[in-house]
Amino acid sequence: MAGSQSVYSTRRGEFREIYRTLKRHPDLRSRTPVVFCEGDSWFSTPASMNILDWLVFPTPEQEERGVPIVGQGGLFFRAEDSGDLATDMFAPKRLKDIMGWYGSVDFDIALLSAGGNDLVSKFLKKAFAGKGPMTVAQAFQTVVATNRFDEVYRAYERALTSMVKLRPTTPIIGHSYSYPLKLGVPANLTVANIGLIALLKKNAGPWIGPNVGVALPDIDDQRRFAKLMIDGFVERVLQPLASDARFRNNFRFIDLRTRVPKEEDWFDEMHPTGAMYQKLSEPFAQEIRNLFRLR
Repeated sequence: MAGSQSVYSTRRGEFREIYRTLKRHPDLRSRTPVVFCEGDSWFSTPASMNILDWLVFPTPEQEERGVPIVGQGGLFFRAEDSGDLATDMFAPKRLKDIMGWYGSVDFDIALLSAGGNDLVSKFLKKAFAGKGPMTVAQAFQTVVATNRFDEVYRAYERALTSMVKLRPTTPIIGHSYSYPLKLGVPANLTVANIGLIALLKKNAGPWIGPNVGVALPDIDDQRRFAKLMIDGFVERVLQPLASDARFRNNFRFIDLRTRVPKEEDWFDEMHPTGAMYQKLSEPFAQEIRNLFRLR
């Protein structure tokens, strides 16, 4: 990927045209990863450069070298959207639509970011409605009792089943989230810090703290609870899927749990800063580089 710019398109007709052109140039295609991307705000937040942005757009050093528009960069099909839930994006109807694309394009690798939004916001508010103060362990068990982790697991299972059936040799890379630190802190979405997109953003959080505050009023307890939730997502969703005989030859995940250890590296309650997203993007870039090095 180094040394040239990538191309991405969320417009399907445009992606198809670029892909068809790429296929007519076998030498160029052989060194250009075609990447399928589906996910949530860690792949799409407009508040800063997100993980995919750091994969798609060239660094200033690359721009200075005058990189070509494609080549050893990549072609990215981006279907992600901020706020998306795994249980929505992998619901049968939406999955059928997006799998029509996944099966018709020779994707070299697939990147997924999903599950975090299923476990916060309205879900937490409903789970703790009418509850009183409790321990962190009790709060986590309250979540477990809702079977929400099972629902997210089944959503991923549907997606992976379809993806492996359509493209049995394509690697699928997911990721965990990092342990949140700024509990109760909303995003500072102003025109000054993110531009005019701030005028369109309605949900700036916080998504965790206020919704568990009735049960866990202490901020440190909320942090411990959030850590258990991230671990629960890994242990009850990602790890079982990665070790499942049906998926283990294709699916693996990048563990980002401890990669954002400082509060100043968080933009808000759930999203790291743009600079930190650059660091988080590095293992994804390495997955793509490794894939093409093996060819």
